[in-house]
Amino acid sequence: MPLVILDCDGVLVDSERITTGLLATMSTELGWAVTPEQSVEQFKGRDLHEIRDFLEERTGATLGDAFITRYRERMAEQFESRGVPAIAGAAELLDWLDDAAITHAVASNAPHSKMALTLGRIGRPRWANGWFDRFEGRRFSAYEIERWKPDPALFLHAAQRMGHEPANSIVVEDSTSGVRAAVAADMRVIALADLTSPEALAEAGATEVCRSLPEVANLLGRWID
Repeated sequence: MPLVILDCDGVLVDSERITTGLLATMSTELGWAVTPEQSVEQFKGRDLHEIRDFLEERTGATLGDAFITRYRERMAEQFESRGVPAIAGAAELLDWLDDAAITHAVASNAPHSKMALTLGRIGRPRWANGWFDRFEGRRFSAYEIERWKPDPALFLHAAQRMGHEPANSIVVEDSTSGVRAAVAADMRVIALADLTSPEALAEAGATEVCRSLPEVANLLGRWID
């Protein structure tokens, strides 16, 4: 059986609209006007430190760690006020992977503290801390190794920790940076097209592009059978 590595934001939890919208707001406050749609194109899937450096270059402001701290505070406030639902079909996909005894993990550019705010809101009371607990021992963050997608290191780290070879690993991603990371890791990658266009994901190197998680599950079933 292969290992299935799932991205978190945009694959399991519908948080990207909140975070890219917040980045659009904060960019505009700094004097560089960005629409939510432009924010998706510019920031989705990128490391927060890289985004900060990009905004410093664009605006001429010295943002430092204070920008990251304030962003995370405002992000947590919005998660609390607006909620963070699961992506449609995510619960069914995870249950199918469990029932089929297919080893799976989550690997995110985000820190574990952010995953606690997103995954932790879904799946209670079955798990005390929701899906954050569901993935205990199978939850990997780029902050553990300080290398972020599109660098392949996170996916290689997850596969190594789970005892699988890259060639026997399948990644499910929704960003071009995540797709490029999986390709660089020599893993097959299914791209979920939502905020990012199917064309951009295919151009990044996705093995297949799907429009929904039920479609992803069907494709995984065909590949694994």
